[in-house]
Amino acid sequence: MKIQSVTGPVDPQFLQKTMIHEHLVFDLSEVREEKDADSKLENSPELDQEIKRIIESGCNTVVEVSNIGMGRDAKAMFDIAKKHNLVIIASTGFYKESVYPSFVFEKTKEELAEIMIREIEDGMDDTTIKAGLIAEIGSSYQEITETEKKVFEAAILAHKKTGAPISTHCEIGTMGKGQLDLFQENNADMSRISFGHQDLNEDIEEQLELLKSGAFIQFDTVGKNSYRRDSDRLSNLIELLNLGYEDQLMLSCDITRKSHLKSFDGYGYNHLFEDFIPALLNNGVKEETIDKMLVQNPRRFLAF
Repeated sequence: MKIQSVTGPVDPQFLQKTMIHEHLVFDLSEVREEKDADSKLENSPELDQEIKRIIESGCNTVVEVSNIGMGRDAKAMFDIAKKHNLVIIASTGFYKESVYPSFVFEKTKEELAEIMIREIEDGMDDTTIKAGLIAEIGSSYQEITETEKKVFEAAILAHKKTGAPISTHCEIGTMGKGQLDLFQENNADMSRISFGHQDLNEDIEEQLELLKSGAFIQFDTVGKNSYRRDSDRLSNLIELLNLGYEDQLMLSCDITRKSHLKSFDGYGYNHLFEDFIPALLNNGVKEETIDKMLVQNPRRFLAF
């Protein structure tokens, strides 16, 4: 089993600290309701500085979950990976209904699955650069629309054909149970599924239901205190760790705006390593447990 990065297959043991749910190059500036240029990330000197910081913190892998219709740029990801000697895993799939390309509504689930399979097996964006993940497959706030259901079913078909793992988007932490039902109804391998944005889900009973299925969950919006304070994320995470789920938890910051970058007075990607991880250590979480969340669990999840 290998991990499929934008520069080629990687032995899982090569991965060190891993950010499991990020965006490096994407563009939602025209499709978000506010239509602002802040929702655009580019291969830039500001991004170079961000990457240097996480590398200095021991991170050598970033999972880039931008997909079709989100301004994904395979060539830019390849260039960034080469420039920084960084492992970048790119994604195929479709995000959520409000930003779907028009053809998503017209095609069958089988046709959508074929697109994802092709990007995993042959390459994305008219290149031979391959996706290594089906992500971020999303539901809307407090609902899964009929078209989103079709996309989930397409993602499961592609997952079954290729073995690639699936990472999801739970809008503001909602609809994890609905997503779980779809995966189980369609006989997905739950050990290859990771539910996103669960640090925004304040229902720990639902988090436990997802974990009991054998899936991973992501605490992946660390630093977004306007959604939920990091102190609350911390308490929630420690409670799950104390319940024995350290083998199914992964971490990230989900940077989605220029204003999140250090150069623009934001908290930056390295917030995970310079602020949140020290807070976990100060609250008694062991180094071995942090290694599982940042290194061992991503290795297992991403290899296929």
